[in-house]
Amino acid sequence: MIRYDRIRLVLCVALAGVVATATARQGILKNGSMELGTGPGGIDERRAAGWEFFGSTVERSAEENLEPLGGGFSLKAFGGATVVGAFQDLDVLPGEMVTISAELYTRATDHVGGDAFAGIKLEFLDGSDELIGSGTELPVLDSGSPSDTWTPASIGPVAAPAGAVKTRFTCLWVFTNQSQGSAYWDNCQLTIDGGEDLLKNGDFEEAGTSQATPFGITNWIGFGTQEKSEEVALDGSSSAKIGVGGDSGSTFSGLFQDMADLEAGDRVLLNAHVFSPNAGGLSASAAAAIKLEFFPSGGAEIPPPEEALDFDENAPTDSWELVSYTTTVPDNITLARIVLLANDEIDTNGPVYFDSADAERSSQPGTNQLLNPSFEMGAGGANGLTNWVEFRGLGCSARKNAFEVPADDGLSVLKITGNCVAGIYQEIEVTPGEMLTISSFVRSRTADPFNDPLAMAGVKVEWQAGNIPGQIDIGGPTNTVTASDPADTWNNVFIDFTMPPGSAAGSRFTVIAALSNALEANVFFDSCEAVVLNKFDGADLDGDDDQDMLDFARLQTCYSGPGGGLGWPCIVYDQDDDLDVDGPDANFFYPRITGPAQP
Repeated sequence: MIRYDRIRLVLCVALAGVVATATARQGILKNGSMELGTGPGGIDERRAAGWEFFGSTVERSAEENLEPLGGGFSLKAFGGATVVGAFQDLDVLPGEMVTISAELYTRATDHVGGDAFAGIKLEFLDGSDELIGSGTELPVLDSGSPSDTWTPASIGPVAAPAGAVKTRFTCLWVFTNQSQGSAYWDNCQLTIDGGEDLLKNGDFEEAGTSQATPFGITNWIGFGTQEKSEEVALDGSSSAKIGVGGDSGSTFSGLFQDMADLEAGDRVLLNAHVFSPNAGGLSASAAAAIKLEFFPSGGAEIPPPEEALDFDENAPTDSWELVSYTTTVPDNITLARIVLLANDEIDTNGPVYFDSADAERSSQPGTNQLLNPSFEMGAGGANGLTNWVEFRGLGCSARKNAFEVPADDGLSVLKITGNCVAGIYQEIEVTPGEMLTISSFVRSRTADPFNDPLAMAGVKVEWQAGNIPGQIDIGGPTNTVTASDPADTWNNVFIDFTMPPGSAAGSRFTVIAALSNALEANVFFDSCEAVVLNKFDGADLDGDDDQDMLDFARLQTCYSGPGGGLGWPCIVYDQDDDLDVDGPDANFFYPRITGPAQP
């Protein structure tokens, strides 16, 4: 029987003053025990049949498409490790003439940038699958390439060398220091001696399989490195295994599930258990957590964030450098979160400083919408800058500083340190269709330079709808497990949140692992629950707005008697908050049986 020791205080004390009698509860999370789903080797919509993928930031995508016309899929690559892509091998004989071709695309709103390029490569292999020579590589898209148009590219014909038994076509994404944007490939072809196209699935329309399919656990969508696992389980025989670092190359990995729309006053309790193995689990400042995220009600999409992280190792030291970004406010957006941040990778990298932040709307030209833009107000320390909210990974900080560098304006600056993503943000009102320009001066010191080749800093805008709460992120005191928590045991994590006045939003449950400065980490999640405590007059486990025989069947398996503990998924039945399911809970349930809801 699962014991929810970490949420005992929430249910038995925090609710005590609010719930003098039994409470109504509705479950809004499906397959929280991770039992349903194909698991490893299942159909993976992000992988294309016939292709081998390398790197975690390459995927089959429906965002852009050339072939076939009218809708479909292409291959997408972005960010990630310095070399990612997908390849396909075909048989060849020495002397045969091989030609490859493809068409590539990059969006104006997510254009290839930094020193990244996207291209194609032709190689040959011998009978031991060893490469012969260095092959022929063709960069096609870079920061100066045209956007929003398909660019054709081809290599060959090239004669297969002596000893060749295979030829390899590779879609390649490469960068040395800094990667920005994304690229797409479609209509890939390979011919031998001018014959027919021999590539399999060169238009990426057919989905493939993978070890860590993002759809391998029913009702959940995965990102990074994750899979259904039977290595360890708290309920049933399966759990979700989440991996970061190591061969995966993933900095963040996890699963998410979109749940019900919530309204002002709704109180939702998210609960889960995390297992960190003693060998290969959490170390250094790696962490695992559950998150509560929000998006517009009804399934509407919030546009992706936009950023200009232009301050890097090539920026001058000991001088203030302006980083600026201009964009158009998308439809249905009423709030913009203005973010100043640094993304660092190593402990030895120096700090980066910000001053004179600015956000200007075209509807109010010349007026800085940010409060405390030069960081003069505030006591310092954690969240010590008036009007700004600090965010940071473990071991990082974004704090007020008044003595290390001369300020651009006033006496104080923002100092960001640590080897993770950290910064501050502030929200402002905006109007759809208007122009928004955000900027800040950024600086580093010669004595302690910001010179990690993978580090970058600058400004970012995250779009918000006005009535959507901010997310409950990794790093909280009750929702996060770190290396300091017990290993080889199931650690309880939870989030208890009440929707604020005037709010309304769709809700998302996310389980996540973060690498931070560790080399590798693997954790397991199981027994996840999300229950709205005031949504339904009864105990509606499956969130279908009735209390029927399915709910009654689970009540019988959850029944533990007085003091018998609380199993999974039984929070919805514990009406008197005493961490068991006993007679009073059953007596609350019986008179509220309604039968199936009518269509």
